[in-house]
Amino acid sequence: MPLEFPHFCTDNSLVSKVETHCIGTNDHGHGTSVSDNIECHSVRLAETQPGGVYDWHPAPRKQYVVTLNGTIEFTFGNGEILVVKPGDVFLADDLEGKGHKWRIIGEEPWRRLYVHLEKAPAT
Repeated sequence: MPLEFPHFCTDNSLVSKVETHCIGTNDHGHGTSVSDNIECHSVRLAETQPGGVYDWHPAPRKQYVVTLNGTIEFTFGNGEILVVKPGDVFLADDLEGKGHKWRIIGEEPWRRLYVHLEKAPAT
């Protein structure tokens, strides 16, 4: 049974959008499905206080983001809105164009774990 979660990406015009990303899994017994190992470059933790916002920006690198705490509303270039809650995982891969923006909803900080799949480009 594949694991499915949001994939932040861009269309041919570099407008950000959300698609469904699937990772295949294997039965591990005891009702558990496990993916193959996923190579990563590094991991990082971050926390933004309630009221936090981040205007339009592309993802800095291809990365999984695991929300540990807080509720966040993402807006994409095509007008789509996605609300992310604790336990949600998404793949940020909208590396070009104006990207996406977000704002924290509610009174909890947004604590998250970034799993960097590649090194960030030099700036």
